[in-house]
Amino acid sequence: MIVVLVLLICIIVGLIWFTSKMDNNIESAFTPAGKLTPVSGGIIHWQKQGNGPALILIHGLLGNSNNFNALAKTLAHRYTVYSIDRPGSGFSTRYKRTSASFEQQSKMILEWMEKENITSASIAGHSMGGGIALRMAIDAPEKIASISLLCPLTTPLKGGAGPLSVLYIPNEFVRKSVSKTIASPLRARFGRKQLAQIFHPEAVPPSFSVEGGGILALHSRSFYEGSRDTVSAQGSLFRQQSRYSEINCPVGVLYGENDEILKPTDHMNAVTNAIPNAKSDIIPNAGHMIPITQVQACADFICDIDSNDVI
Repeated sequence: MIVVLVLLICIIVGLIWFTSKMDNNIESAFTPAGKLTPVSGGIIHWQKQGNGPALILIHGLLGNSNNFNALAKTLAHRYTVYSIDRPGSGFSTRYKRTSASFEQQSKMILEWMEKENITSASIAGHSMGGGIALRMAIDAPEKIASISLLCPLTTPLKGGAGPLSVLYIPNEFVRKSVSKTIASPLRARFGRKQLAQIFHPEAVPPSFSVEGGGILALHSRSFYEGSRDTVSAQGSLFRQQSRYSEINCPVGVLYGENDEILKPTDHMNAVTNAIPNAKSDIIPNAGHMIPITQVQACADFICDIDSNDVI
């Protein structure tokens, strides 16, 4: 019994050491490329490029602002593009007692807008970022000019979100323990396979790991905060879906035909049924990561939605 206990302790210590080493390597390889703005509940990291009307890009679960590098560059000829790290993601900080709810994330991003003197902006949100974009339009309609939703999470899930389902860990102690021990080793071992599932049926671009910020998702903090996001999402969506009809700015929903993370019909209909004038479109043979794999199609869609008259 003592031998088994000692062996177990050694395994746990080894996992903690591996995770810490992996975190340190990631932190050495990546530094904040943009600016840091303190807000109530945390700090927002953001990048800016281009000239023109303000456009804010909000990434999805386990993502970061670097996911939008190519899209932001494409749109910078028309907009002042702000690519942000959502609270708790990338280099943005979410304090320990700060909620991961969409309401709180919306509040923090809106405060960031106020502090950076962004009085009005169009929003493009990918995946979970789409759900938060909708929340912002509900919370501050006077500040949101349009919403372009790219493979968005808009309604409570009826099933799992593919390989991202492992993030649903409601218990705080278990969540923290997993993030500090087995999460990083397992993702280091199976990360390529899981990433291929998220991008399916499209290939993962070779540049995604470094230039696209993909490796940042392997940090233990990313898993921990991603789990908090996942657990908070269901309740957040339940509370906000009934209010989509209040949104009065131009809205569009763009999905990859073969998205295996979120079911296109469910999440498109949740918006188009509530907002009759909302536009929707499908990209044939595309998957969930269209801001990375279908850059021009996403850019054209955003420009089209933003050019519409207010509903």
